[in-house]
Amino acid sequence: MSKTRVFIYGSCVSRDTFEHLDPEQFELVEYVARQSALSATTRPVELLAPPTLESRFQQRMVDGDFASSLRPLLAQHSNGTDVLLIDLTDERLGAYLLPDGTVVTRSVELIESGTERSLPQGSHHLAFGTQQHYEYWSGAVRALGDAIRNTMPQVAVALLDVPWAEWSESGQQTPSSFGVSAAQANPTFRSYVEVAAQALGAHVVALDPSEVLSGPHHPWGDAPFHYAESVYLDIVKRLTGAEGRVIWGAGATRTLTADLPAQTATTGSRAAVRERAAGHEPATGAARGAPSPAAQLRRLEGGPNFLIAGTQRGGTQWLERQLNQHPHVHVAKEAAPFFSLPGRLTKDDEILKFLKPFASADKALQGHRSPGYFWVPDPKSRFSTPRKQDTAAAIRDMLDPNAPVLLSLRNPVERAISAYWHYFSNADIALSAGIFQTPVRFGVIDRGFYRRHYEHWARTLGPERLRVLVFDDLVDRPRIYLQEALDALRVGDSPEFWGALKPKVKVGNVGWLPQFRKQSPITAQEIAALYALYADDIRFMEEVLGRELPKWHNVGRLIKQYTAEGK
Repeated sequence: MSKTRVFIYGSCVSRDTFEHLDPEQFELVEYVARQSALSATTRPVELLAPPTLESRFQQRMVDGDFASSLRPLLAQHSNGTDVLLIDLTDERLGAYLLPDGTVVTRSVELIESGTERSLPQGSHHLAFGTQQHYEYWSGAVRALGDAIRNTMPQVAVALLDVPWAEWSESGQQTPSSFGVSAAQANPTFRSYVEVAAQALGAHVVALDPSEVLSGPHHPWGDAPFHYAESVYLDIVKRLTGAEGRVIWGAGATRTLTADLPAQTATTGSRAAVRERAAGHEPATGAARGAPSPAAQLRRLEGGPNFLIAGTQRGGTQWLERQLNQHPHVHVAKEAAPFFSLPGRLTKDDEILKFLKPFASADKALQGHRSPGYFWVPDPKSRFSTPRKQDTAAAIRDMLDPNAPVLLSLRNPVERAISAYWHYFSNADIALSAGIFQTPVRFGVIDRGFYRRHYEHWARTLGPERLRVLVFDDLVDRPRIYLQEALDALRVGDSPEFWGALKPKVKVGNVGWLPQFRKQSPITAQEIAALYALYADDIRFMEEVLGRELPKWHNVGRLIKQYTAEGK
């Protein structure tokens, strides 16, 4: 029988859960610990070397943290993983932002080895639970979710939401961890779990604080996240639907070892247990796997009645936040793509997952935002990727035929530059890479060919459903920009909305990017080349809008703002 292949990204919580799974049904393909999402989604650390540790397991984990190894390992195991098992316990000590913008996780090993005391001058501790850490980490875990969907589209992501135990099996209060008690930690973890669940598209295995006890005789010592064996057996039951195995108490089947070596999976189609871990019952026969090419899309019952479909780096998140303050408008905070992913469109569980954020909303206008939708690749273009899904057609076939589509478009040259720095900040590209050398799968160049995208969407949906908003208006005249969006949605006037509104517009990336922009590899020649590339698209959008866009033609301003020589 083929085994379910598990990739662990987490702490001892996931590791010990895996140990209680049936080894005849599950095998471990990789284990990544001591690596915050902040570290995993930035560039490898170069300013200092990892500490030297006695334990080979600890050394491997800390080396991986300094190397930001998670995403390369996800890619390495993309075809050999069925379940990605995740917990957030290793985030508890925060992380250090180093002067060059790289990040190292504040792990027990970093502290006890003395490396924490020798970090470069100017290093900044991002303490877990602070607003700064939460905001940086939320962006990082969203980038991680994108990486998982891009490299492991078939994998089931299971997120363990197991609160720290306040009491042990023996009736004693659990010790604190680095001065933090379970009662203090659990409310903080709750907000992080909510963000991670949405960003990762994860099936959450959640236990109530009343259901957890620590195990004072746990093999690794007493801690609020070293649970009694009954807790792990409960997690296994909820994760797989099957009974777990006892490994510590009476009837134990094996002795736990400190190092879980990564085993290479050599077998396996998708196991039924993997489907339960994804949050649905196992499929059989023809029901398993991807939908057939002939699968028919069906009209959704319920769900959004308008879309914010693009473009990336065009201000769509700001628009979502402002619209959500209106008494008659609700935009789901889950921005994960749906209509652009063929694997989700015909599966009942995926459809229900997509519709869930709209089920309990009581506002007349229900919106869905996914800025990557407005992209129609051209197989003949060297800047394009061979995407097969026709997103606009899926929207036409599945959504309300009268649902308006908002498109917030930015100067395509400026949009490409912003996307370049976005992917650099996520460690997807190196600073030495030119803007024309970025991987085509990111669409840094291709997303700016607005004529191609707009003409296809207008043919498919009808031009009357498309409303183009201009990013320049968002920056210079945010209230007018917002009024145009509300007009497109046919929303009645709301004096209380406008009276309470304080639209703050912040353009830019995370705080440590400016020092890299001063040594920008983007040249004046590249900006001039981008403008020449997009000249037809700019003229076309001026025709669509019936207005001139002078900032989109001002190449000198762009050179001055975005190149090292211009500064």
